[in-house]
Amino acid sequence: MSRAYHNTTSRYNGYFNAREIMREEEEKLRANHKDDYTQVLPIFIYPDDEKSQQLYPQMDKVVDKCSEVIDRHSIYKKKKEYIKWIDDSYFLIGKARFYKHEYVLAEETFLYVYQAYKQDPNRYKGLNWMIKAFMETKQFDKAEEFLDIGINDMNKFPEELRGHFYAIFADYNLKKDQDVELAIENLEQAVKFTKEKVLRRRYTFILGQLYQNTKMFSLATDRYSRVLRLNPDFIMRFNARINRAIAYDVSGTDGKDIKKELNKMLRDTKNEDFRDQIYFALAEIALKEDDEPQAINYLKKSVKFSSSNERQKAISYLKLANIYFEQPSYVEAQAHFDSTLQYLPIDHPEYYDADTKNNSLIDLVENLKIIKLQDSLIALSQLSEKERSKKVKEIIKNLKEEEERKKQEELRKLERLQNESSSPVFANQTAGRKGDWYFYNQTTLALGTADFKSNWGDRVLEDDWRRKKSKSQSVEPKRNDINEPETPQTAEDSLKAEQKYEPDFYLKDIPKDLKEQLIAHGKIAEALFNVGTIFKESFSDYKNAIAAFERITTEYDTSKQNLPAHYQLYRIYKVSQEEALAELEKKWVLDNHPFSEYAYLIKNPNYNKESKETKEKIEDFYAATYRLYQFGLYQDVLESYQKAKSTFSKNHIQAKFDFLEAKSIGYLKTREEFKKKLEAIVENYPEDPIKGRAQLILDKINQAESGQPVNTTSETVIYEYKPNEKHVYVLSSRGKSEVFEKLKNELSNFNQEYFREQKLSITSSALNTKSLYLVRSFNSQEEALRYMKALKNNSKLMTMIQTAGAVSYLISTGNFQTLFKTKDEEEYIQFFSEKYPV
Repeated sequence: MSRAYHNTTSRYNGYFNAREIMREEEEKLRANHKDDYTQVLPIFIYPDDEKSQQLYPQMDKVVDKCSEVIDRHSIYKKKKEYIKWIDDSYFLIGKARFYKHEYVLAEETFLYVYQAYKQDPNRYKGLNWMIKAFMETKQFDKAEEFLDIGINDMNKFPEELRGHFYAIFADYNLKKDQDVELAIENLEQAVKFTKEKVLRRRYTFILGQLYQNTKMFSLATDRYSRVLRLNPDFIMRFNARINRAIAYDVSGTDGKDIKKELNKMLRDTKNEDFRDQIYFALAEIALKEDDEPQAINYLKKSVKFSSSNERQKAISYLKLANIYFEQPSYVEAQAHFDSTLQYLPIDHPEYYDADTKNNSLIDLVENLKIIKLQDSLIALSQLSEKERSKKVKEIIKNLKEEEERKKQEELRKLERLQNESSSPVFANQTAGRKGDWYFYNQTTLALGTADFKSNWGDRVLEDDWRRKKSKSQSVEPKRNDINEPETPQTAEDSLKAEQKYEPDFYLKDIPKDLKEQLIAHGKIAEALFNVGTIFKESFSDYKNAIAAFERITTEYDTSKQNLPAHYQLYRIYKVSQEEALAELEKKWVLDNHPFSEYAYLIKNPNYNKESKETKEKIEDFYAATYRLYQFGLYQDVLESYQKAKSTFSKNHIQAKFDFLEAKSIGYLKTREEFKKKLEAIVENYPEDPIKGRAQLILDKINQAESGQPVNTTSETVIYEYKPNEKHVYVLSSRGKSEVFEKLKNELSNFNQEYFREQKLSITSSALNTKSLYLVRSFNSQEEALRYMKALKNNSKLMTMIQTAGAVSYLISTGNFQTLFKTKDEEEYIQFFSEKYPV
């Protein structure tokens, strides 16, 4: 009777309510999640930091209810649990911890479920989620250990949990080793054992993406077709169709049917918002068919029609940039990489590569423009005045003709749109629309769009778009897809636009005498070396690199770039295994500059490595000397300083050694000797940051000599970074405004709702003229940071904090005592901003 009572009560009271809360929150999580179909979908949907913090109150309820079930109803005798809902309650507690990102507590709970209930098949739920927790904390070795246990126990695994296990294994393959082949194998098993249609659809779609990325196009096409048979929502259905089209196998399929389907999708009004993706798919097909011009045309249309999907706009720009980069057409590539970065999120996997290429290309294009400009100016300077004037007029004439061509092209485009709008097809497409509203008329809409772009350019939809210094305002590349007229935005730009039709605009920079011509040639030589280096180091484009360096060695052999250009040619020829040419360059360097650094590098390829090793030895010696200083062994510091001076002579951190010597002298010798050493540092190292620190101490000594008490051996208060020490959250305000006083109650309510398990307390304090609220205490920096991030995601509290003019920071208990001794809050805030990852 007792067991029946406890089984019934635990199931239908606490556990049932906790399970319903968990189910509802997981459904909300899935419903609010937006997938990025330009990337491989994540196998599992987890809350990010912000969403996790929103889950705190509900997850705390789950923990409370399940804890009560365990506390009131557990009957554990002779190492056996007689109430079958207890392990389920523990499991729900583990999931609640997991969703709150309390991974250590989640791991412990799941491990307990797995180990304590060995006769219960549901113990493998604990195993599955424990592995997931290990993976979220990057403990891949532990995850692998328990994955192996799961594989060995597979015959005991309940069949309904096997799909989840294999999906976890696939997730591990992708996150740990990027082993796509194994991930595919495990995900196929996951699909086989998974009954829930939503999950099978997701796993199958991901399989299609993985097959597509590994160029197994027929298998990718099959998986996308399976997704369509599983009745997905509109977005997944659309992306499955698009990806299926992109994944078609050129060698085994006729592309006409695929293109026909995509063009049909273009005509479907339901897909108007997705035309950018359809054009992107057509571009991918064109690339497979080796029709690069058509691919570029489709990609430009993709960019043009991408109005709301900025991620697709970024991907299309990126594809264009990479095409131009491979041609190579570096000026076009740079312009499109620049546009990519305006729309691509920073956390996108392609962002770093695009940013790196863009930065290199910016430098490359800038130097190429310098070479082109200076070459043109020097060429013009060689002409007679009459020929020069004729040439400039020709340039202006060509410029006007090009602008007129673009204008006529735009007019033809608008005329074509007008004709289309009066056609029967257009009439059918617009039939049934209410009224003749401006935005339903494609002609007026196109004219309005062109007029807007003519006046404003291509602006991102955001606040303050009219302002010159709007947050997204940057140089937009000239986009041939829409032939935007680049209208000046400022008075300065207007002036330049007018001047470009005046001959004087081109004649004023022409070098007039030998001195100016030498300056122009110097600019060309420097730009050529930069261009060669970028081609070689950033793009491994040895052909263009050789051309740049050889121009230096033939035309500018008296410039300072001549020697390094010969050395770079030697390096390129060595890498390209052109030994005869490499030997010629080597001989030139050794014969003409035998004592240069480049000669040493040729004779001893480890020269740089050995130099680096010497630097590391010096830095290690300095670190050991500094430890002596920290322990107060100032005489030992001076002895170590002398040893460094004799062993390493002058070195790259000599300023630091000198400063350490000076501070030790400050403790052991007279003030005058201390001052002399500091003054020598200020004089000897005018560009080194150490000068400022030495000057600060000198200023304090001078204050002391004028009668003010100063500790002359202390340059600043030293705070210690101890992330594992207990921490306090501090809210500081210059006065007690009405809003600041209300903050205490709001903070208390926030703590009760989101952090009630921590049992945080709030106390008031003061520091000089500032009022403080102290929220304490957190066991570590990690806990305190979670609290601070949760606060930042609470818009109401953040608005109140900003209105009160308050500042917030975290501080360890040891540093808190130091702060109240020094009473210098600004100094600690500087330390906090440097050390804490907020």
